[in-house]
Amino acid sequence: MQRLEDLTGQDIRKSIIFKRSFAHNDFKTDYHAFKGNAYGLANTLLQTAFLKPKIKSKKVKNLYYTGQLTAPGPGVPPSLISGQVVADLIVNCER
Repeated sequence: MQRLEDLTGQDIRKSIIFKRSFAHNDFKTDYHAFKGNAYGLANTLLQTAFLKPKIKSKKVKNLYYTGQLTAPGPGVPPSLISGQVVADLIVNCER
């Protein structure tokens, strides 16, 4: 709060009615996120871009993954897109 007040030059604290912190433990309990990580298996270079886990399992036949932990990436739109990509793969494999 002090940093925000310093940056804006405003006395913000007196106007706060409700304050809640949301941290990694909240991601663990509320969303069952692995180690409380909001962005993937591990927020490292080896879990980014083309290095993310693939949509199709290399080990188990006909097993597909979807969601923020797979390609194309984190966030709601990419998670929905990954679901569509997996659905298209499954439909096209059955033909």
